[in-house]
Amino acid sequence: MSPARRRRLGPNLNWQIILPVISGTLLAAGVGMAICFGVALAGGEGGTAAFGIPAAAAIPLGAAGLAGAGRLRSMPLRPRDGFFAVTAAWVIAAAVGAVPFLVEGTYDRVGDAFFESMSGFTTTGATLLAEVEREPDAILLWRSVAQWIGGVGIVVLVVAIAPATGLATQRVFHAETSGVTAERLTPRIADTAKIIAGIYTALSLAAFGAFWVAGMTPWDAVNHGLTTIATGGFSTRTASLAAFDSLAIELVAIVFMIAGAINFAFYWLALRRRDHLWPQAAEVRAFLLIILGASTVVSGILILDADGPSAAEAVRQATFTVASIASSTAYITADFDQWPEAARLGLFALMFVGGCAGSTAGGLKVIRVVLLGKAAAQEVQRQLRPKAVQVLRVRGRTFSEEVRRGIFAFFTLYLFVFATGTFVMGALGLDVITAASSSAAMLNVVGLGLGDIGATENFAVVPEAGRWFAILLMLMGRLEIFTVLVLLTPAFWRPDVA
Repeated sequence: MSPARRRRLGPNLNWQIILPVISGTLLAAGVGMAICFGVALAGGEGGTAAFGIPAAAAIPLGAAGLAGAGRLRSMPLRPRDGFFAVTAAWVIAAAVGAVPFLVEGTYDRVGDAFFESMSGFTTTGATLLAEVEREPDAILLWRSVAQWIGGVGIVVLVVAIAPATGLATQRVFHAETSGVTAERLTPRIADTAKIIAGIYTALSLAAFGAFWVAGMTPWDAVNHGLTTIATGGFSTRTASLAAFDSLAIELVAIVFMIAGAINFAFYWLALRRRDHLWPQAAEVRAFLLIILGASTVVSGILILDADGPSAAEAVRQATFTVASIASSTAYITADFDQWPEAARLGLFALMFVGGCAGSTAGGLKVIRVVLLGKAAAQEVQRQLRPKAVQVLRVRGRTFSEEVRRGIFAFFTLYLFVFATGTFVMGALGLDVITAASSSAAMLNVVGLGLGDIGATENFAVVPEAGRWFAILLMLMGRLEIFTVLVLLTPAFWRPDVA
């Protein structure tokens, strides 16, 4: 086939950039499965074939691809290559991650295994398992490892370990990370990725130690340490953290759920560059105030409810649930679907706010919500003073008109995708509350909602077609919509577009 013919068939993608990202993804998934293979071998409960076979294939393929990337030089900075590479990495990770579920027999259908895997890597935390405890330890660990890998960002890990550097890694890094503007802590993107991965690992180890001291077994502490910092919410128990019934464990979870939902750049800047801390500090402060305010309001609602718990128990349940939903972790200690409507609506709104930009949390992100509020207030003032010059500013940091337009565009698309998801889920037979909350749960990578997918339920009620659609919503939510939507536009597939 002639080069001209190939150009007419599809976009002119630079595979020298894309293949190292895919190879790094395979290697990361393969190493994770190799660890689970070791657990299966030591425990003798099963899972050796489920993890040994795919690990034996993924590790050499990934290593070979990265070895070839060592010969690359800086590539042209093109958006289409980064968007395609990042989206392909997540889809491939979920596809490879589904293999152990199928081989072990956890799921019989490819779609169900793919749903569980995508839910893990995107840190959504939605599951189809009715009884988590029945699964082998290796499967439970794989769910936790998948969330940990996905939490830090597959591409961030790849950029940190891949030998290819330069503008190519800048593009895939920026397409992967979340926020209004990309955080760059060092001149080299690879060094920035290593810093983020290091902070993430340190927090994970701290969470493991804290859970262990609080009363968990080392096994439970490892799994929950991985999924708490990832704000993923997978647990070794069907009842989630409610199964432990421990105030100490819940307090540890609250601390590290919030820690995982804070911009990782904030930690580095707090330690090394205090003069540049204020923009991130403003978002962190707003996030903490949202959690404090929401916890206070929900606690008050539960205390005033005639059928509600005692005041102390109301504060305990409300604080934990608010932190869990706001951070998009979705651990459970209480059946909030039985709470008064006002409390349930508040939790539903928190799903959309999410955590800080540059964290493992989902949602719109706090900085966008803050800027949306300020921009809306400025538009109201503009009606009274049309000629006034207004600057979008947060704690001394000025945001350009381009950022303002981008935020409004993102918010509009976010609502459109949510509305579309609600319509699709409703058309498939779910009631309005379940349809809306399932769409919100997937898009905001929260993993639980209201109605038939409430705190004590799972996503088995969602029809098979709805699960495939939910997979798309999870991917769009994790990659913040634009990265995926770009691939769905006809312009992307035209060879004449740079």
